[in-house]
Amino acid sequence: MSRSAETAQPNEEQARYWRSTPGQKWVELQDVLDTTFGLVNDVLLARAAPAMGERALDVGCGTGAVTLDLAARLGPEGRAVAIDISPLLLARAVERTPASLAARITFIEADAQTHAFTPAGFDLLISRFGVMFFADPVAAFRNLHKALRPGGRLHVAAWAPIEVNPWFQIPREAAIARLGRPAPTSPTAPGPFAFSDSAYVLEILREAGFRHPAAEVVEVDLAPPGDVEAVTALMTSIGPAVRIIAELDGSPDDVAAIGEAIADRLGPYRTAEGVRVPAAIILFAATAP
Repeated sequence: MSRSAETAQPNEEQARYWRSTPGQKWVELQDVLDTTFGLVNDVLLARAAPAMGERALDVGCGTGAVTLDLAARLGPEGRAVAIDISPLLLARAVERTPASLAARITFIEADAQTHAFTPAGFDLLISRFGVMFFADPVAAFRNLHKALRPGGRLHVAAWAPIEVNPWFQIPREAAIARLGRPAPTSPTAPGPFAFSDSAYVLEILREAGFRHPAAEVVEVDLAPPGDVEAVTALMTSIGPAVRIIAELDGSPDDVAAIGEAIADRLGPYRTAEGVRVPAAIILFAATAP
């Protein structure tokens, strides 16, 4: 793993966030989160269609779930470069990489908005929920555009609006019902739902120089392991409820009450295979001229 020596850090707030407690939580929950988002990975990689021998860039790679699958599909002559702003997440990605794939992957700790990628060095740019956090998304995608060869492909997944994603809506509403509303933020501020407006993102891609930008909403189940109690514990460990509890100084009693409300709302999502939570994601695609 290498670290770029960058002087400017426009996403320093995000860097601080992901190298602190939230980042550590994602590391601790890596197995659980990989299982939860496994079907999202499958849909994204199917659309991206990485080919043997290609060079691919995984933006906001986190703990490496997409990177490892990507590298396996690229074959021994292919190469994957995985970039993330969090040293905690990257360390876990490196740690879990099997020896059979290690030679195919380069991990970079850097800000993808400003990192000096090899010009036209990639056939494919891919990201699962990793591109919604840039302070200046147009500047970020212009930089990423330079990294793609002419005709190179972009395929990224982002969350559709929270109203159609109970995975976020349920814990958020439970926390608000107990503690009140957090301070309002811009709908396009860096965060999970910054790219939930397809028209907004398509204009970013056009302004950044991409051709034929397209967006498609896809429905997929999230499949967290365990029963309702386990999923409730996950939702009170990461996500919107945790942020609201922190912002509004929730007590242990508040956390317990929020957990009870979440568990009650999760009831309809019990199935014979476990808890299955329907989700809506947006798959964005574009090409470099």
